[in-house]
Amino acid sequence: MYSKNKEVSYLSEQERSLFERSNVGVEIMENFDAISVSQCNKKRVPTKKKCKFGMTSTIPSGHVWKDTWNPVSCSLAPIKMKECLRGKFIHLMGDSTIRQWMEYFKSSINTLKSVDLHELGKFQNLLAVDLDKNINIQWQKHGYPLIGSLIYSVKDIEYLARVIDRTGGEKNTIIVISLGQHFRPFPIDVFIRRALNVHKAVQRLLLRSPDTMVIIKAENIRDMDADMERFSDFHGYIQYLVIKDIFQDLNVGIIDAWDMTIAYGTNNVHPPQSVVRNQINILLNYIC
Repeated sequence: MYSKNKEVSYLSEQERSLFERSNVGVEIMENFDAISVSQCNKKRVPTKKKCKFGMTSTIPSGHVWKDTWNPVSCSLAPIKMKECLRGKFIHLMGDSTIRQWMEYFKSSINTLKSVDLHELGKFQNLLAVDLDKNINIQWQKHGYPLIGSLIYSVKDIEYLARVIDRTGGEKNTIIVISLGQHFRPFPIDVFIRRALNVHKAVQRLLLRSPDTMVIIKAENIRDMDADMERFSDFHGYIQYLVIKDIFQDLNVGIIDAWDMTIAYGTNNVHPPQSVVRNQINILLNYIC
């Protein structure tokens, strides 16, 4: 199958003109007075603790300096990816923004080999293994809605709640979930219902296997000129708030890709490798 993705609008012509690229994300004119920056006091800035799983996120959660993400509440240590992932089973679940992680892992670990699962299309499940280091990484798409022009097979479509319910889990199992981009054109209750179902499944998983690590990757911001009525970051921001609110009572990690992609100014649903690297670095700090 593939989705019928035609433009549908409920706006008048005048209303639509407000969403033209020239009217969205407009830079503030630089005609303000000079800004005077006073010196900081000479007290040493307290050393921040290393970022760990379960830490509460601040608002905003960090900033970018020299192409590196710097969280407000903790510090990220440089971690050797291959050693960190030794003996780990990483299950990536969700949309193509988390599939980017799979592609990054494969390009960064040269001993990671793809396994042909004999499935069809770009949305097919992906599996990569390193037999020497006992690393197993797989990506699986979420269930409907799936929006795009690419062909996919309906035989292997599953809702994430069912996938999580089938997962035994243990201390070396890491589940990363990313939901949002394909839900933007639909009423918010569709997303809320899905997020609640995933929440219940994660709750059941953590009851039977408390050592399993579950991480929620927030949405990326996306382009400002691609069907703003249906896909704009207005919808994404509401979903970002929903997902944080729904999962706040569970012992899960949050990777704030929303704040990160804003700070990087990517305006691209699939940000460049440097952004993906920084997202994965948070994961590695949680694991190791």
